[in-house]
Amino acid sequence: NPLPVPTITRPASVCLNSTGNVYTTEAGMSGYVWTVSGGTITAGSGTNAITVTWTGTGAQTVSVTYANGNGCSPAAPTDYTVTVNPLPVPTITGPASVCLNSTGNVYTTEAGMSGYVWTVSGGTITAGSGTNAITVTWTGTGAQTVSVTYANGNGCSPAAPTDYTVTVNPLPVPTITG
Repeated sequence: NPLPVPTITRPASVCLNSTGNVYTTEAGMSGYVWTVSGGTITAGSGTNAITVTWTGTGAQTVSVTYANGNGCSPAAPTDYTVTVNPLPVPTITGPASVCLNSTGNVYTTEAGMSGYVWTVSGGTITAGSGTNAITVTWTGTGAQTVSVTYANGNGCSPAAPTDYTVTVNPLPVPTITG
């Protein structure tokens, strides 16, 4: 009998720390042995389908071997290469010190991403929601924040939004003496 050659299917490109990544091989075999580099098998060991959480970046592998119905095993395990993409870390640029009630304050992050979500404490976004640049009117004094998250070209999102601290200075109150 010829030796079997297992096949492995499913995601070839994933994000760091992604969970629920299912890899399958032929059903109906026996003695399934899976190995994973740069990740952890979280379900399915000993079956034809495993679930993996990826914890290392770069080129990683999923390997499998089994015995077919004739009791034959492959000459070597089948390796499947998976690219584990790092999570992006957005940057924010814009004025770090502003005056209360100031308008037209523009904050930007990397262009070309998708799903931009901005949040602002102590102010109101007046333009640009859903884009890589927002305009803010500051309505609260003291330390305030601008935060952003998005998905990069690989579909990966940051582990947490990036926060940018903005000092909103109170308006001066002139006094007149005479």
